[in-house]
Amino acid sequence: MDREETARPEGRGSLIPTGGFQLGEPYLSSSDGADRARMNDDVERDVRFDGATARLRGRLRPPVGNAWGSLVMTHGRSEDMGSPLLGALAQSASDQGLLALRFNFAFADAGSEPSGGHADEIADLREAMGYARTTAGLDTVFVAGRGLGAWAAVAAATDELCAGAILLGLSYTGQPERRMALERLEEFEVPTLVLVGFESDRTDLPLLRGRVASMTSVNLEIIAGADHRLQDAAGRTMTEAVLMKIDAWLHLRKAERGA
Repeated sequence: MDREETARPEGRGSLIPTGGFQLGEPYLSSSDGADRARMNDDVERDVRFDGATARLRGRLRPPVGNAWGSLVMTHGRSEDMGSPLLGALAQSASDQGLLALRFNFAFADAGSEPSGGHADEIADLREAMGYARTTAGLDTVFVAGRGLGAWAAVAAATDELCAGAILLGLSYTGQPERRMALERLEEFEVPTLVLVGFESDRTDLPLLRGRVASMTSVNLEIIAGADHRLQDAAGRTMTEAVLMKIDAWLHLRKAERGA
């Protein structure tokens, strides 16, 4: 049975966000005028919505063609939603018929540190999923995250009705809590794509391979020549290699739903 059609288990989070949403509400960008100019073409719009801890800001790109769901994207500890990889992923997802929402965690705009155990980030991601679901008018919601955002995505995906998770640059060296988090993805049968760099110094590839080998819902893709940020030795994001894997995975998810 499709997980979207199952009843929500008790205690696994709210499907409906609690705050009021104002699609397209402008915000003062911290970047230069060129960034604001790109927003004026009505392809991608600035939005604000209520998170669990603060009013959050994001960028919303509408789907191309017949919409069949949405993708919510989160960033790592030392970046924000302006990450080139997230921007490229938003465009790719939109081209595949998904409403694409990327947003800043509250700590990124406040210039502070993430919360202990990433509790605030996980809670805000859950609200972002609800916002995307309400805005798209469709139950199918995917989550994607890089670094810190990837682990927030794991937690949100197993606490909400989630169509699938995309984990970018996952750090894993056998930590018990992270091992259990990955096991929950399998327990709840959350389709998951894990992308890591072969040159990453934050991922024990043999351990990660062994952990996911028996997980039928988890696909592991290793990007040759990439580090933990999915960048090459020159510091360039390996966008094409990453998007090729994600596009194929999303295409399969779309076909499974007959969209």
